[in-house]
Amino acid sequence: MSKLFYRFRSIESLIGEYKELETQSIYFAHPKQLNDPMEGYRDIYWDGDLIVWKNLFRHYLLCLERFCSLLMIAGETHPLSEDEIPVFLSDTDLPTPAYQALFSEMVSTFLGNQKLIALIKGVSERSSPVRRDELFFYLRAVHPIALEAIYKTYNKHGLSQYTESNDLSADQILSQLLESGWFEVLEQSLKENDNLSDISSAIFSVQKNTLAQLDIIDFCNRENDSNCKNRDLVVFEFPEKYISKLEQLVYPEWYVACFMSDFSNSSVWGHYGDNHSGVCLIFRPEVRGDEFVLNLNTLNGWGSSGASYGVVGHKFEQVDYIKGFGETDFFRSLGRLPVPKLNATWYFGDGKLSVCAENMVSDQDAWRKNYWTNFHRDILIKSKDWEYEGEYRIVLADGLNSYDDKKDRLLKYDWNSLEGVIFGIKTKTEDKVKIMKIIERKCKELNRKDFKFYQARYSPKDKCIVSDEMGLLKFS
Repeated sequence: MSKLFYRFRSIESLIGEYKELETQSIYFAHPKQLNDPMEGYRDIYWDGDLIVWKNLFRHYLLCLERFCSLLMIAGETHPLSEDEIPVFLSDTDLPTPAYQALFSEMVSTFLGNQKLIALIKGVSERSSPVRRDELFFYLRAVHPIALEAIYKTYNKHGLSQYTESNDLSADQILSQLLESGWFEVLEQSLKENDNLSDISSAIFSVQKNTLAQLDIIDFCNRENDSNCKNRDLVVFEFPEKYISKLEQLVYPEWYVACFMSDFSNSSVWGHYGDNHSGVCLIFRPEVRGDEFVLNLNTLNGWGSSGASYGVVGHKFEQVDYIKGFGETDFFRSLGRLPVPKLNATWYFGDGKLSVCAENMVSDQDAWRKNYWTNFHRDILIKSKDWEYEGEYRIVLADGLNSYDDKKDRLLKYDWNSLEGVIFGIKTKTEDKVKIMKIIERKCKELNRKDFKFYQARYSPKDKCIVSDEMGLLKFS
């Protein structure tokens, strides 16, 4: 069983700043660096008992308080971003007992609001899961209440005289929501409609879109007061940013190197081969059973002297081009926290353990297997719009934040794995010469004479890109 994999690179990547050809390295990109905005999207939903829902709102208050404290310290001089939302934090991580007591007072004020408790209870009793836009609806509704609890406590202790106000009364919104029998209407609709999830998604999507437009109008009306980005993040944008950041509690960061099963598609050359002026690398993998593997020098452990590296076989995994993404149960997929913090922050309340922890507690091995199966499922999915790529991937999962630095995501491959290169239709002659000289030197060092060079061209007969071997280019 033999198979080749093709990796398209720009001239800058190959022989420019990162010298990928010289160093025999493959760069693993963060999903945000890829060209599909849906890359790595997970269809996360929230479905749990009163314990985890109360803990979610408590956690929301904690993260918001930390941002409010940063706003007091930095003002508008230091820009804040969603990356600083401390979703891994628990109140026991607060630096001093006095700070912990201060936050405890905020919690008492926040969760002492009976309308808020009624809302949380209503959400927890839902028979259908809560999706992103619906969660945003609830957090946006209670956001002013959370801000009020924070700033009232600050003011009480002489930490701030600054209070936030909102044109719409949060208590009034909650009252209208509860008095309208919102959750009862949802439950009744669920019994009467098979497509309630579609209807619900449409309702909350429209609501979110409306709020986004109102925020834009507000920003436009005070366009001369542009130096308030940090405040806007805290007052308006925080609920949505928080939900986005919550995903980090589920699965670790991951990075990917992309390969293709074919080189003949002109669009692929245009997108990934630097508009046909780049190069396509040809890799011949090692075959292990029914798997194709590329050996890379990778971080494989930690010791007393620090990180250790070794050659590890990385599997080529085929991308599945389907419509839609797999579902992820947030409360039952919290895999990034140590068990003590996980229990204290999410799974315990009123002296009881949440039902959401049952699978993890009863059979941890089965839970872990399912967890990693779902992790890989969602990062190997792209919509049918990309099917022409015929993509394969090698994925790095980062459980210890060991690949934060880009240079640590340049992994070295065995030179003998590189079968050859295909020059693009518009690759410049001087770039070809530079590449050939690097390859010649490296092949001489290893006494290798079988390296192959190809030139891409468009074939009118085949209606696609083909390659011609450059047979005269030999190393003596």
